[in-house]
Amino acid sequence: MKKLGLLFLSSFTFTLIGCSHSLEIKNLSQYQSNSFNTVSKELSMGIITANSGKDGQLLVTGAAQALSGYIGQVVYPYSAGNSVDVDIISKISISSDHKGSGYNFWINFPGFLIWAPAWNGYVYEPSYKVDVNMMRADDNSTIESFSLPINLDVRHASIERTWTEISWFEVGAIAFIGGLVFMQYDNDVTPLVDAAIQKPIGDFIAQEMTNRLRNAKGYKELVQKRKGQKPNSLDVLPN
Repeated sequence: MKKLGLLFLSSFTFTLIGCSHSLEIKNLSQYQSNSFNTVSKELSMGIITANSGKDGQLLVTGAAQALSGYIGQVVYPYSAGNSVDVDIISKISISSDHKGSGYNFWINFPGFLIWAPAWNGYVYEPSYKVDVNMMRADDNSTIESFSLPINLDVRHASIERTWTEISWFEVGAIAFIGGLVFMQYDNDVTPLVDAAIQKPIGDFIAQEMTNRLRNAKGYKELVQKRKGQKPNSLDVLPN
């Protein structure tokens, strides 16, 4: 009985201390730009967004920071009364949808038998829709607008969920019930994902903006306007 008690204590301690899985984004490398372009350093861009607080703001900030390396000047946050004169105003809007997974049931039950939550992590599927509208600052006419879908494949397990692995010491009911609950998304994962994707996904958004701006009709006209040159129709890119 004493040995059984020690086994229970040691296993319970392992569950509390060792049974967690650090954040892992399986498909992050998918969101890397295949081409690298900069635009004229003569141009400046102001960025506006309705996202604030925990609602996509980190991702907008990441995009603004990355853009500062691809264009002459970035003003963020930008407002109509801003004293800085910019050539382009870009509105970035981010909506998100975070989902759990039915796989989490099986990871928890009977996965607890092989400590699956710890070495595999639970499955989460956060997704984002990034809407970008780039406009000329002088007349608010649209230069380019587009949407980017971002669907992430995430693994994570916190001790608040993996404690159900104590089902080793009973008939598995705790892990079974926990598995049903854990199919739902864990809101504690959101700030971890936001922090992890701020730079790489922010750069992905910035590169997409840069590439589209460079190929947009009227791009060369904007550059010439900033340089004080009279636009030449032969230099304006076609649709």
